[in-house]
Amino acid sequence: NSIDVNGKTCPLLDRAGLTCPVLCVRSFNDCPADIKPASCSDGQLICDDGSCHDSCSGIVNPCLCGFTESGVTNVYRACPAYGGTVSIKRYDPSIKQQQLEFTCAQRWGMVASNATVDSGSGIATWTNNATETMLWNVCPTAQEAKLTFKENFCLAFYGIIGVEVVLYLAWHIYKSIRERHAASLRQVCSSLPAKMVGSADKGIYMASDKRDTSAEGFEHMDSFDKGSAVQLPDGMMLLRGFDGDVGGAALYYLALLSTCGWLVVLAIIVADYYGKVKGGIAYGLLANSTTSMYVFVFVWHLGGLWMITMLACKSKLRNYFRIECALPAARVVQVEQRRAEVILMEGEHSRLTALANALRDALVRRLHLDISAETCALQKVAVVAGEGGARREYIEYRCTRYVLDKSSGRFQSYMFSLGDTHRALLEKGNGLSSSEAQHRGSHIGENFIRVSVASFPVAVLQEFFSFFYLYQLMAMWVWFYFNYYKMALVQFGVIIISALIKVVVRQRSELKVKSLAEHKSVCRVRRDGQWTELNTADLVPGDVVAVESGMEIMCDGCVLKGEVVVDESSLTGEARPVRKLALKNDDIPYDVAGAGKTYSVFAGTRVLQSQSQRAESDEPETQVLVTRTRTATDKGELIQRILFPTQYSFVFDEQLRVALVILLAYGGFGFGVTIWLMGHDVTSWFYGVFVISQVMSPLLPAALVVGQSVAADRLRRQKIYCVDLPRIMMAGKVQVFCFDKTGTLTKEGLEFLAVQPVATSQPQPVFGADETDIARLPEVAQLGFASCHAVATVDGQLIGNPVDVEQFRATGWTLQPSDEHVDTLVSPFTADGQRRVGHVLKRFEFVHARQSMSVAVQDAATGDVHVFVKGSFERLRNIAAPASIPADYDAVAAKWARDGCYVLALAHKNLGQVKDVARIQREHMESGCSLVGLLLFRNKLKDDTADAIAELRAGNTRTVMITGDSALTAVFIARECGMVGPSVRVILGDMEGEDDARRLVWRDTAGDIQVDDIDHSLSQGHVELAVTATAFNHLVASNAIRKLLFNIRVFARMTPLGKAECVGLHMERAITGMCGDGGNDCGALRAAHVGLALSESEASIVSPFSSSNRSIHSCVTLLREGRAGLATSFAAYKFLINYATTMSALELTQFYFSVIVPQAVWILIDSFIAVGLCIALTQAQTARTLAPSRPTARLIGSHTLASIWGQTAINYAFLFGLIGLLFNQHWFRCNEFDSRDIDTSLWWILGDNYESELISIVCLFQFVNAAAVYNFGYRYRRSWITNYSLVVLYSAFIAVVSVLVLANPNRFSCMFRINCGNPDVLVDLGYSRPTWHITPYNSPIGHNVLPHNFRWTLWALCITNAVLCLAYEKLVVLGPVGRYIKQWWIRRTSDRKLKLKL
Repeated sequence: NSIDVNGKTCPLLDRAGLTCPVLCVRSFNDCPADIKPASCSDGQLICDDGSCHDSCSGIVNPCLCGFTESGVTNVYRACPAYGGTVSIKRYDPSIKQQQLEFTCAQRWGMVASNATVDSGSGIATWTNNATETMLWNVCPTAQEAKLTFKENFCLAFYGIIGVEVVLYLAWHIYKSIRERHAASLRQVCSSLPAKMVGSADKGIYMASDKRDTSAEGFEHMDSFDKGSAVQLPDGMMLLRGFDGDVGGAALYYLALLSTCGWLVVLAIIVADYYGKVKGGIAYGLLANSTTSMYVFVFVWHLGGLWMITMLACKSKLRNYFRIECALPAARVVQVEQRRAEVILMEGEHSRLTALANALRDALVRRLHLDISAETCALQKVAVVAGEGGARREYIEYRCTRYVLDKSSGRFQSYMFSLGDTHRALLEKGNGLSSSEAQHRGSHIGENFIRVSVASFPVAVLQEFFSFFYLYQLMAMWVWFYFNYYKMALVQFGVIIISALIKVVVRQRSELKVKSLAEHKSVCRVRRDGQWTELNTADLVPGDVVAVESGMEIMCDGCVLKGEVVVDESSLTGEARPVRKLALKNDDIPYDVAGAGKTYSVFAGTRVLQSQSQRAESDEPETQVLVTRTRTATDKGELIQRILFPTQYSFVFDEQLRVALVILLAYGGFGFGVTIWLMGHDVTSWFYGVFVISQVMSPLLPAALVVGQSVAADRLRRQKIYCVDLPRIMMAGKVQVFCFDKTGTLTKEGLEFLAVQPVATSQPQPVFGADETDIARLPEVAQLGFASCHAVATVDGQLIGNPVDVEQFRATGWTLQPSDEHVDTLVSPFTADGQRRVGHVLKRFEFVHARQSMSVAVQDAATGDVHVFVKGSFERLRNIAAPASIPADYDAVAAKWARDGCYVLALAHKNLGQVKDVARIQREHMESGCSLVGLLLFRNKLKDDTADAIAELRAGNTRTVMITGDSALTAVFIARECGMVGPSVRVILGDMEGEDDARRLVWRDTAGDIQVDDIDHSLSQGHVELAVTATAFNHLVASNAIRKLLFNIRVFARMTPLGKAECVGLHMERAITGMCGDGGNDCGALRAAHVGLALSESEASIVSPFSSSNRSIHSCVTLLREGRAGLATSFAAYKFLINYATTMSALELTQFYFSVIVPQAVWILIDSFIAVGLCIALTQAQTARTLAPSRPTARLIGSHTLASIWGQTAINYAFLFGLIGLLFNQHWFRCNEFDSRDIDTSLWWILGDNYESELISIVCLFQFVNAAAVYNFGYRYRRSWITNYSLVVLYSAFIAVVSVLVLANPNRFSCMFRINCGNPDVLVDLGYSRPTWHITPYNSPIGHNVLPHNFRWTLWALCITNAVLCLAYEKLVVLGPVGRYIKQWWIRRTSDRKLKLKL
């Protein structure tokens, strides 16, 4: 207020509305006429306070200034208080008291009208020895109460802290002495089980460690450093035993009590601030404001440090107050293990990310933050049933039992090996004795996975035990203390509600897993040679269980007797029934992951049909040998993965750490600037914490994941279910999508097309004409096609492999039940009036590795035994008799495959009348057969497959086929669905030659022409590759696969393991999705970054995503929602970063001017604008089609930074420019806010001025407009106008702020202290007198009403600011300017990202 806009000295302004001080006189007669006491009514007396009372007893005389009458020379009385206010001409804050006294004396006629303030009021200031006639009642400032820090509560605080420090130090010394040899008592343990073989009953029970000891670390477990688990490889654990200690337990509970104590102390300090501790007196406990603030800051830091330590050590805290001991003597065992984390980056690491990760890794290693610690109670179980028997000690860790070996003092988990061949398993058909079952159960535990779900109150407490909530809590304490409790309550409410929602969602998920895992029932088990009913929780490997229709299988096992049809949809996602057969009585290897699946039942599946028990016998017809229980089962392993998942760190998560460090540094800078601007006192510390809490918004972490939740809800409405929300972010970045063929790209069923038989009447075998009616084929061929399958019936419905079912239907034969044979088949045709009957005597089921199956069938009419072998045409060419194969066999088969047919071949040989068929080995049975013909099926595309593939390719996503079908059929389907263009050459790689001479040969599928130089062909363009499984394996073995991988479009004849390996190779360089029907692609679905199972089950656990809509358009939907969710999360992230930069500018600017924006403005920003618009941003609608690019996942990428920095620069330019404009207004200069006589700690009265008003208005527009800026749909979300909730909120907030700027003084604007003032001043300005209450303005001019023209100028410039921000984001960041710069940068630097052939 020194000079005006013209450089002239500012005139001193008048100040109205001031209250006169009380005048003290020796006698009431000396009071001026304007304030002379009125006559009292009858019975009342005029007392020393200048008022009438019934009695003057107890009335305080203000003119004594706290003294007694004996303590003053003369006793003065107070004249009545002046009822009006006065205006001071040329108000000067430096002499405000003198001016006020002079003006009041002049108003009362005690000073001449032409006198000046320099001559004074003629009235002395109060002293206790005054002798004048009258005095101003300006009492001397009372000495501020001080805290001596020797008060009883201070001594108690010192004593408690001191005693605790001494106790904890003493405990640490005591513990160190007791544990000086503790490292030698620890054990390094493998999470892999040791196999148990033999039988305890026979005395040959022994442990045979069958783990893979070739892996690093498993060979010499005792050689590892046992100081911590930091150096342990994956799969290894460090076990530490602890025994209880009474003193330690007491100190542990004292530590918990101390944590609560710090919160109580903070609460007491806050309550004392508001006068709620000592009878309504503010600072009644801590004496004064300054001391209170210092004590609060001290306790805040000390309590925060304590709670950080408690949180960091929470998993190990209880054991710190125990004594480490040898494992056999322990009461509890602490299991430490490195947390497994998979980092998924997009392209190259940036230097900033690499630096941040290096610092993070160093800190993690230093503080052991990557180690998980879980305490397990040491429990005991009886080894032999009965009282007084031996007891085995164990711990349960992650649903797995680890048993203590007393002789070695080591813990180990176990599994039981029952045999590796069919015959070995069949020999276990007599079941177990009770003692053996008890013995095995003591090693592996009950067959029941317990899932612990915390109660709701406990779950809420667990939710708040995190550093994020601690940060919020400590920020809230500052807000509550510094009279910001209204906003603190709002933020606290938001935090509580969001936490409760998270707890509810998590508990629902945990309860779902609990219902999936915890199943018990009663079943019949052979124990001690007798069939008895037992709970399924008591099953152990080696038990024999009777299987009945309708029961749920609670274990993994193999079928010993009979047949069973099961529904495996809960595990595989396949809704069709699956037939399980009994083991063969021979030495066939039993491989549960391969061919053994046909003989295996799995936990979690339901029995649809089993062979019924004979009425005359108690022996069940269908019996299953239990091979695995608990977490050793497939279902148990899946549940274990759900309960204890591998942590995935996406590029988003990696760069989030860097972003938070940058924000923290920026907040620290703001904190330092605040301390400098606000005067280096304790008050500035509070303002600095405000800056940090606004920059590091408590809403930021929630905003980063809210897009995932919204996307998951939208996916659920489209029948796509997600069990792993973070994978939605990955779905937004999928670069390669792999597909199974049959049932995924094509329709579920195959349609029988024809049989092309081999004519044997010619000298050389040749193919005859294709035949669509099997009844016209030779009788042997009819019998072969009718019997060579694994079809069964359930309630009159044919079940089995879709190819087998379609083949059997085409024959017209029927299945009849048979007790003596595997199957009995009856012909519908009559020959001489008789129907033909065939009995299947033996069957070798289809094995992916062999690509064939075979049956031995007895012709009931002749008694001859016929062998039929069916399989892929490539396999049959290799095993059939060469003399039976037509010369054009490959060409004909390739022609059919090229036309899109599923081609199988059938071969036959007649064994004659053989007695002992059961002893025939598979190799002998499938050799020397003569080719019968080709079996042809048509596999049609689903109606929408081509459109979905086209949309994926248009969305910059490479599509790949991984199928078990033949290569040429797969190539045909790839062309038909659009994966391969019509004019593109497809070159097929396959292994050719005999045994050792086999080599990889590339052939053009169009003309079967060999291609010698595949690299040259690829360089010419318009070429796609296809490979068979053998070629794929060769490329993997020769390490050439990675060079060609992204040129290979079709992977054919792939086994389930091959599919998983293929997906894994793609995952090395690209975010990879996999879509299948959940059958033989379970492994690939689980392995992929984004696995989508087309399953009828709503909550399939096969993959992160499942869809009951069996269309690959679900893949398009998933990618659209994933991209929208990722873009939405980024929009919310950028909105809150913009909020942080704008808020920091607001706060630092107001601190510079020593003003604070009004409290109502803070509440509007933090409660309504930030929360409301952030939530509304997430409601943006998903784009209708896939864009030709993917949204960025880089929080500190150039695209994200360009957006944030650009918006910040524009906003800062307008904010500082408008402040400059304000300082060029003649009506403002000389009316600037002067804070020299204001207490800066009373922040809520520092907003009644033009500076805070303009800062508020400009920043309000910027806060609101940021949501519109980041609401642009761009390519991944629909147009901004479709986000109705945000459009409504945005329009409403813009209207509200516009009203605040443009409207004349009104009730609404006065609530925000904008364009308002004191009633008298408003009247003087020409406005009508307000009818509502207005708290007096803390301003010399008594108002902050902006001139009408300036309001419109300010509004127009704020709208211009908004338009420029919108234009910058739309045209520069997202528009043609941004795209041009991006292309220029790519050309200049050469893009390092993976380029895919679509």
